[in-house]
Amino acid sequence: MAQPSAFVAHGGGPTSVLNSSLQGLVEQCHAARLAHLWAPRGGLPGVLRHDVLDLLSLPRRQMRALGRQVGSVIGSFRGAITPEDREATIEFFRRHDIRYCFYTGGNGSMQTALELSATARQLNYPLATIGIPKTVDNDLCETDHSPGFGSAARFVVTAVREIGLDQRALPTPVSIVEVMGRNAGWLAAASLLARQRRDDPPHFIYIPESAFNPSEFLTRLDGLLRRQGWVVGVVAEGLKDARGRPIAASGGSSRDARGRPLPGNVAAALARLVSRELKVRARSEKPGILCRAFSLCQSSVDAEEARAIGGFALRAALQGETDAMVAIERLPSKRYRIRLKLVPLSEVANRERHLPNRFLSEPGQIQASYRSYATPLIGQPLPPALCL
Repeated sequence: MAQPSAFVAHGGGPTSVLNSSLQGLVEQCHAARLAHLWAPRGGLPGVLRHDVLDLLSLPRRQMRALGRQVGSVIGSFRGAITPEDREATIEFFRRHDIRYCFYTGGNGSMQTALELSATARQLNYPLATIGIPKTVDNDLCETDHSPGFGSAARFVVTAVREIGLDQRALPTPVSIVEVMGRNAGWLAAASLLARQRRDDPPHFIYIPESAFNPSEFLTRLDGLLRRQGWVVGVVAEGLKDARGRPIAASGGSSRDARGRPLPGNVAAALARLVSRELKVRARSEKPGILCRAFSLCQSSVDAEEARAIGGFALRAALQGETDAMVAIERLPSKRYRIRLKLVPLSEVANRERHLPNRFLSEPGQIQASYRSYATPLIGQPLPPALCL
């Protein structure tokens, strides 16, 4: 009897290790001798365009090198999936005897996976659906952390430390670094790991979980400038005031799939505020997608975990599991150790995990305990910096 086939698609923004998860899945599909692993180019709409490829037909040497490449070799999609689209996708599964569906992404993608599974049941089609986590924002619920976060965090730590070394050598009064994070401050908080000495940057970290107060911000900067003469700080793109309004957001057609203005340019807005109110030179830095797409900062821990998750997803589906996402559980140990487990998609879909209160401190600061959480995830320690 012929083996059934599997299907994989990606949703949302890529990461440095998204292809590592795909590599793990491909390897396990080969090991299980599945007939095909179909993947639509450019996400689920590729099914509707009949633009799909069988990843198991590609040379294995290409797949072995896959995990080192950032982005997504099969593309991704961020947009609405209609009920008609889902029904067409299930009919595609029926025609190709696809019994295992894997969807990689964040909380919105997990909602899409859940809806695909529900559509399959409505159409009386047997389908095992497993979510593979992915997000640099690290805001997926029910998992200690998400693949993609560790590498993005390593980039942020490296960037903030090295901007600080540049500023220390030839001080610009104020530099503000903006990092991704619409509603969650996990990534901005990771910049804390760049601070090795008391006067190292980041000298402040502002995150969406705490309401931003411009007066407090200016008072803090004024004090730092009087004490040390230069400041490098970090802000998350999604900063909001006490009424929940974004400090800065894109205008015009720069909107997400749900029609919401895209967050961003907050560092530029704050730099203008500093220049106007404190009468000093201020600059903004916005790495943008470099946070999630810079291979030289790929975390070895992140890549290894992502690959393991892809393989675990296939084995779970073969054992009859469905409507679940692979999650990471950190084990109690002096040495960093994890295990993989399954959590219900319904507990993850369209839910956001914010930076918990135990890591929050006074405005502009993160508790030192966050170091223990984030340090293992960025991989090998950065080489020490010499300051004479």
